[in-house]
Amino acid sequence: MNKKLLLPLLGQPDPNVPKDVHLVGRYAVGVTWSDDHGSIFPFDRLRRDCPCGLCAGLAALTPTQGWPQEISKAGEGLRVVWADTHQSLWPYADLRALCKCAGCTGGH
Repeated sequence: MNKKLLLPLLGQPDPNVPKDVHLVGRYAVGVTWSDDHGSIFPFDRLRRDCPCGLCAGLAALTPTQGWPQEISKAGEGLRVVWADTHQSLWPYADLRALCKCAGCTGGH
């Protein structure tokens, strides 16, 4: 995985710490980071990018595999309990590295 490492600057908020976690419509979770960058993570992509490593190998997501039952901002990262009872936990720096926006991927 090609991860972009964001280092905190002395006297500045850690860019890998979320200020806010919220739903974006009915398909995604949004994160506003402490440096005011906004990321949107569609549910199906979050499930496929689950840190457990097994979810990436799912041929096709069933509705219960791709639908969150609970999303919470925990001290150690973003926690999602899926409708099929699988649990995912993304450390915040890893979640930030998943952002595919033009600013994060070097696009214009």
